[in-house]
Amino acid sequence: MNCCGQKRQSLQFTSANDVSVNETESENNQTIREQKPVYFKYTSNNELQVKGLFDMIYTFSEHRRQLLVHPDDVSVMRGYSDLIEVRV
Repeated sequence: MNCCGQKRQSLQFTSANDVSVNETESENNQTIREQKPVYFKYTSNNELQVKGLFDMIYTFSEHRRQLLVHPDDVSVMRGYSDLIEVRV
């Protein structure tokens, strides 16, 4: 059973007002990092589909130029010359 894939699909990114990268300790003394959301803006007019590390598909187009990207997929997005990382 692939529980990690199910959890990843259920993630929802809804806020651009998240806290910048902070480290906190949980009850078991593990360090937890909270990351700011990462957006990428598409600069071309054709449709572009990018597959993330864990099979999440991002579809950029003329009508959908900017998308919120999961932090694990940032390195994949940086490999496309038509995508520009947007700082929030």
